[in-house]
Amino acid sequence: MKKITFDEVVKLFNEIYEKKLEHKQAVIVFTEDSFDKPYSLEQRSYEISSNAKVFNPNAIGFSLYGDCLDGVDMGIRLEWYMDYYSNKDGWKVDYCYLIEEQEAK
Repeated sequence: MKKITFDEVVKLFNEIYEKKLEHKQAVIVFTEDSFDKPYSLEQRSYEISSNAKVFNPNAIGFSLYGDCLDGVDMGIRLEWYMDYYSNKDGWKVDYCYLIEEQEAK
């Protein structure tokens, strides 16, 4: 697994839309201090897809849904919680990584 920044994910996923490439999945891992109680690495990790509206400049809406890797929180509107978007005191991205074909669901 190669760690990358969320900015790198955004750049890559925007390019996927622009060039109409095959969609990819990534995982966002949020920092431990983003939460008011301890969560495991798996509980702080959310899978996202490049087909999310936030990466599509032509989309009517603006959403980034993610599924927690622990299987509990599914379909969470991450852009509501992330400091990267609208919540300045929200969840901070620690790092991201791309899911390779053989690892994908």
